[in-house]
Amino acid sequence: MKIFVILIILILSISCATKGSKATGSQATPLWMTNLEAEFPNSRYLAATGSGDSRRRAQEDAAAFLAQQFTVNIKVDTLAQQKYVELVRNDTSYSESELILTHIIGARADEELINLRFSDAYTDRSGITHVVGYIERQPTSLIYRDLIRKDLAKAEEFYGRANSATGSLRRYAFYDAAYTVKLNAERMLNQLRIIFPPMVPMLEMDFNFRKIAEARDREAENLSYSISITGDNNGRIAGTIRETMSEQSISYNPNNATMVFRGDWSVSPVSVNPNFKSVQWTANISLFDDSGATIATFFRSARENAITEEQAEIFAYREFQRQLSRDLGRDIQSYLTRVVTGR
Repeated sequence: MKIFVILIILILSISCATKGSKATGSQATPLWMTNLEAEFPNSRYLAATGSGDSRRRAQEDAAAFLAQQFTVNIKVDTLAQQKYVELVRNDTSYSESELILTHIIGARADEELINLRFSDAYTDRSGITHVVGYIERQPTSLIYRDLIRKDLAKAEEFYGRANSATGSLRRYAFYDAAYTVKLNAERMLNQLRIIFPPMVPMLEMDFNFRKIAEARDREAENLSYSISITGDNNGRIAGTIRETMSEQSISYNPNNATMVFRGDWSVSPVSVNPNFKSVQWTANISLFDDSGATIATFFRSARENAITEEQAEIFAYREFQRQLSRDLGRDIQSYLTRVVTGR
């Protein structure tokens, strides 16, 4: 089973030094062993029991059961959550404790639970340790409420800055930041539906997700790029770039582009092993914005081997495509984040 790393954020009622003891005639079996609802009523707690060969293993097991309730019902976009963390990491409008929580919610939402506590451990006669992991619904909902409101305010701030920004790329950067932060608020709201449903309608009144999403999509239509690659005699590198950029929903426009790819490509035969044909390929390509600032840089040099030189060249183009597809989108998102944060 995957080991869950549990961060206990608020005041916990347990002590690491507390040990469960073996069941004896004088130690009663805890009520929650046979009736969890009686001791941890569902109206007040989100709770699950866990078992293991130690207290720690039992806690991990209980936490895993609780986390499943979120992972089954809530889809997490890992890249969006990582970007969210970058956007708010040094934001002074969030308190230090809130920044810790945003990192947990943002970066490891499928593994870490806010305000998680554990009962005293109970060890049965066979030596198996049992424990209850629980989240008190209403106090935890207040934590979510405050973070959701902070995110909604931050999204509106980015939206306002987008409206006053100069240039399509900068406007898109701020609209995309507003979209990312509001997406996190929406995901926290979905978690809150599980933790404390009565609070959700009040917060839903403050959501206007469509406004930001439509502005972001509208500005994306103004983004375009051109390509100028020396050595790309057959156009295969340009084709690979266009295919990769289609994943970013940015169109190709050689006549009126807001971004441009410039660089060099070369692929040539080399002698390495007489039993194979080898080629050396080198790509040194950068993406620039309309002011000439670098958005992304892609420099790679590698050797490919095959039975024929033609096959080795095919492998070279495939490897270039694989690496560009892996790195380009990440680098563009990093640039957009830098525009917003100034870092």
